[in-house]
Amino acid sequence: MFNWQDFLGNLSGYKLKYERCSLNFAECSSHLKDIGSKLIEAENTIRQLELLVPRPAPPKIDLIAQKDTNWIQQVLDSMNLDIVRLPLDQTYYLTDQSNFLNIISWDWTDRIDYLKERFDCENFAILFKSIVDLYFNLNQVALVIDYKAGHAYNLVIYPNGNVMLLEPQSDVMWAWNVRPNVYTLEGAIALI
Repeated sequence: MFNWQDFLGNLSGYKLKYERCSLNFAECSSHLKDIGSKLIEAENTIRQLELLVPRPAPPKIDLIAQKDTNWIQQVLDSMNLDIVRLPLDQTYYLTDQSNFLNIISWDWTDRIDYLKERFDCENFAILFKSIVDLYFNLNQVALVIDYKAGHAYNLVIYPNGNVMLLEPQSDVMWAWNVRPNVYTLEGAIALI
């Protein structure tokens, strides 16, 4: 059967131009995919190298208060949220909000990439707590597992009894009583 469209396309040169453009587009698409994957590789390499760069020394903490496990429990109980506490220590070392903000500014946890099911919310919260414990000998940071919200984050208790939430993925802090809805805290488990 004779195809008029092919015949007219051949006469006008349109078909040949279309086929050339299609080939060029396929080649360009292939090159773009290659470039995209190479950019991702380069970005990952840069991130890994950034972690190897010597960081500045941790800031000096000039105020450390000592509290006992009962005091920590009283602070959590005063929130009236039925937080389930799994105590980790008998004695707690805490610093004030000003010093703690210096710790957050120094810390690099928020610069790590989120990887679903591999390095996600609970990993960020565990890492931040560990860094504060390790570098500053302060155990005032709780790991919060908030099953109702489906999220994990940190709770920071200050020597004056104030409590703040910390999202370690972004370094954002809230007073526990003016927190966004994603941080329910109701019946959450707190390791501190």
